[in-house]
Amino acid sequence: MPYCKQCQIIHGEEHRFCQRCGQLLKGSQAGGRPCARCGTGTFPGQKFCTDCGLPLRVARVTTEEEEPAARPPLFYPRNSEPRSRRPRRRPKLALFLVGIMLLGLGGVYLWSRLPKIAPTPRVPTVATPQDDMRLEVEKLAEKIRSAHLNKDINKWLNCYHSAYPHLGRLESQILELWKNYDVREVSYRISNVQRQGDRQANADLVWNIQVWDHRTHDYTLLRPSYKIMLEKTDDNWKIRDSREEGGGPS
Repeated sequence: MPYCKQCQIIHGEEHRFCQRCGQLLKGSQAGGRPCARCGTGTFPGQKFCTDCGLPLRVARVTTEEEEPAARPPLFYPRNSEPRSRRPRRRPKLALFLVGIMLLGLGGVYLWSRLPKIAPTPRVPTVATPQDDMRLEVEKLAEKIRSAHLNKDINKWLNCYHSAYPHLGRLESQILELWKNYDVREVSYRISNVQRQGDRQANADLVWNIQVWDHRTHDYTLLRPSYKIMLEKTDDNWKIRDSREEGGGPS
């Protein structure tokens, strides 16, 4: 029966060449163990008997396969030598702790030997009359700022003394300003605050007023500057008189 030794495939009698590799086939004697049922000889790698069709147990074609090399252990083996249960002495650690203790004691001793410095008594700061007066001017300017932003004529009039010259004309100017403009931003700068006794004082007041013009549909910046004279009435400071140094009404 033709048998290919290279592919280990059995062919029929009508085949002259291997159907897989094309090698010339030659007749060969069965060299495997015989079939357990009919005793027909078999070839290595044959799965069924050619006579009775009994499934055969395929024998190894190759020689003894090489055993895979032993893999190195994933972990180092434990030391088989018995460990001593007696704790090891650590002289360096003990010396280090003793050194820290000695340094701490030395620091405490040196600190106790330092001369004690008496704390410097705090001198309370006393507000000068000029500082107090500046706060009063800021309160008054803040009221005027709020009156401009809210267009509150009563709050604005409350910042002026009843004896202010031409107060009615100044009130008309402010109302005309609010009619033609929308006040958007208001800021001020106070300088040269001087108190002239218990009930009089002077200061320089500069305004920065940003308004929206309804007629031109554009923003305008007003920067009036005043020299104001203040007078205290009923525990409240009010503008008694003012002198404009440039700009519009306050």
